[in-house]
Amino acid sequence: MFTVPVLCPTCFQEFEVPAPAPHETPCDVDYDCEVCCRPMRIFFELDGDEVVGSARGLED
Repeated sequence: MFTVPVLCPTCFQEFEVPAPAPHETPCDVDYDCEVCCRPMRIFFELDGDEVVGSARGLED
């Protein structure tokens, strides 16, 4: 399983999340922080040949 690092927009801790296959991007998923458990939305996109993820709080 391929993972990407994500920075929680609430507690600012970094953790790894499973990434979608490159052909499934761009996409977004609802996810709870693995450190503080706050909800967030993770947006996945391609950066060249690499899948990257960025997180935003639900109120953003």
